[in-house]
Amino acid sequence: MTQVADLIRRGMPANCNGRFVLDEGEWRDMVAALSHSTLPLLGLWSDGMQVHALFMEQTRPLLASVAVTDGRYLALSPARAGASASERIIQDMWGIEAMGATGCAPWLDQGQWPVTWPLRDRSPPAPAAPEGVEFTDDATMVRAGGTVLGYGPAEGDFNAPFHLRLGLPGERIMQVRSRMGYAHRGLCARMRGATVAQATQMVARIDATATVAHQQAFAGALAAIGGNAAGEMGDADLFVGELGRIVTHLDTLTVAAELLADRRFAMPAAILVERLRQACRDVYGSRLLFDVLPPVGGVERTLSIPAELLVELRDGCRALQRLFWRPRGMAMQARGRGILSADIADYWGIAGCVGRAGGVESDLRPYISRVRHGWPDGYHAMAGDVAARLGLRLHEVETAVEMLSTLDTARCLTAPVPGDDYGSGEGIGCVEGPTGPVWHWLRVEKGRVAAWWCGDPSLLLFQALPQVLSGAVYEDVPLILASLGLSAAAADL
Repeated sequence: MTQVADLIRRGMPANCNGRFVLDEGEWRDMVAALSHSTLPLLGLWSDGMQVHALFMEQTRPLLASVAVTDGRYLALSPARAGASASERIIQDMWGIEAMGATGCAPWLDQGQWPVTWPLRDRSPPAPAAPEGVEFTDDATMVRAGGTVLGYGPAEGDFNAPFHLRLGLPGERIMQVRSRMGYAHRGLCARMRGATVAQATQMVARIDATATVAHQQAFAGALAAIGGNAAGEMGDADLFVGELGRIVTHLDTLTVAAELLADRRFAMPAAILVERLRQACRDVYGSRLLFDVLPPVGGVERTLSIPAELLVELRDGCRALQRLFWRPRGMAMQARGRGILSADIADYWGIAGCVGRAGGVESDLRPYISRVRHGWPDGYHAMAGDVAARLGLRLHEVETAVEMLSTLDTARCLTAPVPGDDYGSGEGIGCVEGPTGPVWHWLRVEKGRVAAWWCGDPSLLLFQALPQVLSGAVYEDVPLILASLGLSAAAADL
């Protein structure tokens, strides 16, 4: 780990704190050293001129950049499997090739765009689009025989906008292929030239299940541009972040309970979700917590939610724990399904709630938050299956409720978000979202966004689906996907 970090720091320091520009030889040495290092890769993206790789050195971000030469750069996917989707996205959006990449199939471009490489200044026109999207099966699936089933909106169901082709030579899934791009909204292109206020509103709508995390990470990047420490979170920011975590986890648990036909759990969980949504509307003006960080300056708001609601949440969590662990309850029904072990998590670089449920030690909150009485104890069930993931979410709801009751809610919610006359610079911010770390990197020129990147845990989780779904029965797929907290919108941007 130290060797790779030292190689990166030999590069030329850039405007963004912790970013170093490497030449081709230094980048090649870094890629070679990665094969013998455990340094986590958190993201890979391009601004058209350079390719940037984000690593985490203990608790600090470390950025390595290399200039794009002749439309190419040396791929990271042979050393970091999780980089594969990012390399394919860079190819789709910029036409920049990752030399030696482990995969080259399009991730976003399904052949329906009017132009090729849309983020280029002069995008060439795309070839004539086919009349329809064909879901062809590869040779492995054909040889395996059996049944090939689809999962996604193309099957006529109300599923999230991604498609899976599942090969079942017998009773269980043995091959998985995914097709992404349905949820692509062109956010990177829409961000360029936007004012900071406009960008803040777009960021809040990247993913409704992690809207607070995206807003806070973006605000942290802006704070870094302004020369402020983007790392530490105050009580006000922690309050709204944990409130968003509670709502998301309870909503996920409600969906899982309905899929397991556990109405005894689903009903009280759904009631708590609705009570929280109403409180969010009353306190922040948004049931989904959109725009809780003001686009310009700070805004005075009362942070506390009603004391009786905290009591209801505390009592409700105890009741849900009893229902979850009761004989023939959700924990028993979900045990052994959809295992995402620590080995799988390490292979893809998965952290956050999903990684912790499999035994990976990863939680950024203790490092970016001020908690007076220390951070709550972790969850000890690490089987990596659906039961462990749901149990961890319920545990995090309980600890978050206790945290809300101890935070200093007298402070006003303020955001380090500048006005439209803000200057120029680069910054990076990170927050531990409900599913995992959320990163935002930002370059501002004369008060407008010049380049932007967002890292969300869903991109890694989608790549791990073949291993997680392997051996599962088809009927378990919706439950497994719900427990992972996947967001096609956050993966496709």
